[in-house]
Amino acid sequence: MACRLRLAWRRDRIPGRAPTLIRSLAIGIAVGAIFLALALWGVPLDQVGGAIAHMDPLWIAASVVIWTAQYWIRAVRQLVMVRPLAPETTLRTQVSITLIGFFCVNTFPARLGEVARPFLLLERDRVPFGAGLGLVFVERIIDTVALLLSLLAVLVFVDVPDQRIEFAGQSVSIVEVVRKLAFVGLPPILAGVVGLAVFGRQALAFGERVVSAIEARVKTPWVARVSRTLLSFASNFVDGLASLREPKRLAAIVVLTALLFVAMAALTWAMALAFQFEAWIGLGEALGVLCITMLGIALPAPPGFAGVFEAAVRAALAVFGVRGEDMAARALAFALVFHWGPYLLLAIWSGYYLWRDGVQIGRLFRFARGGGSPAQE
Repeated sequence: MACRLRLAWRRDRIPGRAPTLIRSLAIGIAVGAIFLALALWGVPLDQVGGAIAHMDPLWIAASVVIWTAQYWIRAVRQLVMVRPLAPETTLRTQVSITLIGFFCVNTFPARLGEVARPFLLLERDRVPFGAGLGLVFVERIIDTVALLLSLLAVLVFVDVPDQRIEFAGQSVSIVEVVRKLAFVGLPPILAGVVGLAVFGRQALAFGERVVSAIEARVKTPWVARVSRTLLSFASNFVDGLASLREPKRLAAIVVLTALLFVAMAALTWAMALAFQFEAWIGLGEALGVLCITMLGIALPAPPGFAGVFEAAVRAALAVFGVRGEDMAARALAFALVFHWGPYLLLAIWSGYYLWRDGVQIGRLFRFARGGGSPAQE
């Protein structure tokens, strides 16, 4: 019998899923409302429309081109990652899956959209669902490592305007404190991820011995739980990386990830230039704005990261000197366009591929919220 795909909708096997989703959605909406209030704080709202109207259209057009390049790079990287599991797949298929998947991530509540790409990889390329989840997990880890490296680069090479506070009778530089914390905390994290990527199972075996030693010597329950969680996290990363260990493939993924972050920083810079922020935001500062924004939207958030995104962007701009009452309206206008402009482009292009490929967004959402499990027969 020819192999065909189906979804077995079995809501009865997911007890407690709906209350968990409702609770996550409620928390996200509450957090989003708080951060939206912070984003709007002190902004003369009647001036926001004027700030948007005075955008430079040439730089906005450049932003559209860079946004397109960014998602093309994402799709090429996904193609490189999925080829060992789906040799017959094409770039066109991965462009479709990438755009639809990221639209779901940005639209579905409680980050349910993360399962859209594994589902589509199963349906379109016969990639086992678990393997698809592993690929997305590895991609997220790679992006996190790139984010941390970018943050280190900003702290080292970009002249961040200093902010000082009085603490215990001394003037303390906030920038220097953050820089020192980053230099102490980030290198071990990066070294751990690189070690897992290079040594794989050997690194996991060493980690198991370390965790066992911690459990034997430290009787605090939460320490053991955290240690085991980190070990499980590392194991999932190694499993997901198993099909990508070919040196040329790993090198291609690293290069494409670097190009992706350059493209995202260039997009941020182009949009900053559209709002005449060139006195404060260069390419290095744009990378800093990008890093702070990405860290900000890691918080619980409502669908579309509404409110949280805007607050993170305003905070990032303030770090690099775009602050004060006279800049508030323009900063909020930038945050709104930087957020919802790319989202609109993503909605348009993903909508095209949803229509062209006959993918039902409702079907994806039902699966994402736990309405069934992918199966083959």
